Amino acid sequence: MEMSSKERVMTAIAHQEPDRVPLFAFSVDAKFIRAWGDGNPLKAYERMGLDTFPIRVQNWCGDMPAMASLFMDIPEDQQTAGGAFGGWDGIDEFGRIWKRGSYIGGALKTWEDIDKYIPPLLLEKRTPPDLLEKCREKYPDKAFCMNSHTGPFGLTMESMGFEHFFYSLFDDRDLVKEVINRRTQWFIEIAKYVQELGVDFIVMGDDVAYKGKTFVSPDDFKELAIPYYKRIVDLLDIPLFWHSDGFIEPLIDLALEAGIRGLHAIEPVAGNDLGRIKQRYGERLVLMGNVDCVGVLTTTDLDLVRQEVDRCMRQAKAGGGFMLASSNSLHSSCTIEAVTEMFRYAREAGKY
Repeated sequence: MEMSSKERVMTAIAHQEPDRVPLFAFSVDAKFIRAWGDGNPLKAYERMGLDTFPIRVQNWCGDMPAMASLFMDIPEDQQTAGGAFGGWDGIDEFGRIWKRGSYIGGALKTWEDIDKYIPPLLLEKRTPPDLLEKCREKYPDKAFCMNSHTGPFGLTMESMGFEHFFYSLFDDRDLVKEVINRRTQWFIEIAKYVQELGVDFIVMGDDVAYKGKTFVSPDDFKELAIPYYKRIVDLLDIPLFWHSDGFIEPLIDLALEAGIRGLHAIEPVAGNDLGRIKQRYGERLVLMGNVDCVGVLTTTDLDLVRQEVDRCMRQAKAGGGFMLASSNSLHSSCTIEAVTEMFRYAREAGKY
């Protein structure tokens, strides 16, 4: 019996087998929104066949364009202009410095800077309360989630700048902790807001690793991230999933201690082994992602795409608790052909 998208997603989250593996995307480059939705994110998500529609509640400084998503108060031409952030230059509300749309450093250096770079929430102005109601009226069968790349650890690191952040771990650890504390409280407020709007789960983007290594040791991660993750989890009634780039396997047990319910990106090129993670944690964590968006989705080799989808299904499909997605975002170097085939073939290969 064919399920609705929401039934499919919630069945997978409950670690049961739905009719097929759900399809998910953490973030989608504007070129796909233009190609598949004529600039309208919702139309693009529908054409992609996503089972979960993402909603973002974020603050961006001034007129910096937002990555295409469900921002009701940002004009479409700004949502889709020039990729994720267009060619924006400046310092955003968190203290991150941008040059031609690329992150280049952080401006938060001292205790005096903390209050300067704590952005106002402005939640109802940025995302009106009737947002999700309108979306549900148009797409009543879909699940909805908040995808946010403003987790407290990674956002602190970016706000301070990587070099200054790591020096501060030795020179002024209390400053680091206070910034993380402020970022945590900010995240809690937006998470509670979207929970009240009625989203089904939240994906907290918090990058803590790169290829083969974590940014900090497990001991530091336990001190600097886990108590704050747990605070977020304890104040929510819906599942909190964690997105991180890089090799995260050494940190998964700690994430479970904090109450994290699922993982996204699980990058294979960073050293993560989906089959190993499924075997160890598949009954406790929902796994999302793992389709190689570096060496596979950037090609037009559709046989290679199908082989990659088959690998992911073989390693993580059994027993539910898996949603297929790319191993990061659907970024600008991914090809239309490869991404189209990934989602098309996944609907076939993902049947139970």
